[in-house]
Amino acid sequence: MKIVDSATMASIDSRSQQEFAYPSILLMENAGIKSYQSFKSFIGGDQKLTNKRILFLAGKGNNGGDALVMARQCFLEGYTPEVVLYRDELQGDPLINRNINEKLGIPLIDYHKNRDEALRAIEKADILFDGLTGTGIKGELKGEMKDLVNRINSISKKFTVAIDVPSGISDDFKDRFTAVKADLTLTMGLPKKCLYLPAARKLCGTIKVIPLGFPPQLVADPLIPGELLLWEEFKEKIPPIADDTYKNRRGSLAIFAGYPGTTGAAVLSSFSAARSRAGLVTLFADSEIYKTLAAKMTSVMVRPWKGDSNPKDCDLSPFNAILAGPGWGIKPDRIKWIQHFIGSGLPGVLDADGLTMLAEIIVKGELRLDGRWILTPHPGEFCRLAGIKRDVLFEDPVDHVLHLCRKLEAVIVLKSHITVVGNPEGNYWILDGMNPAMATGGSGDVLAGIIAGFLAGGLRPTLSACAGVLLHHRIGKRAFREKGWFISEDLLLYISEEIPKN
Repeated sequence: MKIVDSATMASIDSRSQQEFAYPSILLMENAGIKSYQSFKSFIGGDQKLTNKRILFLAGKGNNGGDALVMARQCFLEGYTPEVVLYRDELQGDPLINRNINEKLGIPLIDYHKNRDEALRAIEKADILFDGLTGTGIKGELKGEMKDLVNRINSISKKFTVAIDVPSGISDDFKDRFTAVKADLTLTMGLPKKCLYLPAARKLCGTIKVIPLGFPPQLVADPLIPGELLLWEEFKEKIPPIADDTYKNRRGSLAIFAGYPGTTGAAVLSSFSAARSRAGLVTLFADSEIYKTLAAKMTSVMVRPWKGDSNPKDCDLSPFNAILAGPGWGIKPDRIKWIQHFIGSGLPGVLDADGLTMLAEIIVKGELRLDGRWILTPHPGEFCRLAGIKRDVLFEDPVDHVLHLCRKLEAVIVLKSHITVVGNPEGNYWILDGMNPAMATGGSGDVLAGIIAGFLAGGLRPTLSACAGVLLHHRIGKRAFREKGWFISEDLLLYISEEIPKN
């Protein structure tokens, strides 16, 4: 499913009307009715609305018009909603819906003319629908609107539903800005990029996308660079493994990981790679921990390795891909090994300590990874690679990821509660993670192993990264559901169960 910024969504809306003869009033009607139906499905049906005070807040724009359609639908089903108009100065389609509601007898309260009455209605509401502002706002809410949003957020008992976006959130939303805190966000047509900004996502609650019937040529336009990562859509892109295959054809992966004190990273990344797609996994383990790891690993081959040896003496020709970095140790001799890996012509994954050493290489001069390498940084590692501060990164992660992808010619997976995958061609994918149980030591090692396993198994770097991120998210959700607060070892068995079969 494509993900869009406000300008792209506005273009889709406009082109639907101009090129495909969609009446704007029809789009608003679809938005309101389908959103209301989605809301009822989410809360569990009509019985959840009995004896509830239901209030719709409507601004002057199309979000306000959607709120008015939803209020009418609620009224026609036998409930007694109220509507607070921020200013009773509507035009166009919102005005048409305002007048219909007035004729039906739905109470309309003008916030600016009857502020005390409007605030009482807001404070008494059990369910509040927010249609005050949309994605078209620029900058931060100010003045009376900001005060109203703060007042809404101060009322703890209500269930708040944002229409399209929580009011205050837009493409340039920042952590210091004010916005409505929603329990449920019903976003129209396509998911909005601004909802997945790190500062914004925590204000959106559950996000539901409401299909409005836009022309498929517009909503699936290949020129739209962003996609929301969804398992049911993406798993079909993973090619099956042939029934007559054998281990060498499934791919051979070389892993350089582990150091005294961080042997677990080597174990987790190796086993996760072996359980994903690779037919053969070989772990090159520091000689100090070789015996320890060799005793633990049965399905993975373990070879002793010394960082101060000559990388040219290490034959990489039997391998289809490389993973370097999990718990590898931060030592100067790792730099020459990373340079050797990059120069080998093989695709690979750099993670953790491998990324820290890569940052030193970047500082020393130009580096090109030719689109073959996948980097899997968390925010701190990304900031070292890009030479920026964390607060700058979080203002627009997608933009910074794509900039570094182009600079290094690499596929990048920025790991966080909202994960961003980008490639050098300027395309990006967003995963709505939001699983606190994944914030545990070793989960990143599991992800690196899964991605590297896909890469060794013949998948292209972008597909390997996206498939790995989705599979990792899926097993994390299942582990949390079945085990609660799990440890990273718990994830390993789920890989085999959740990975797509032939």
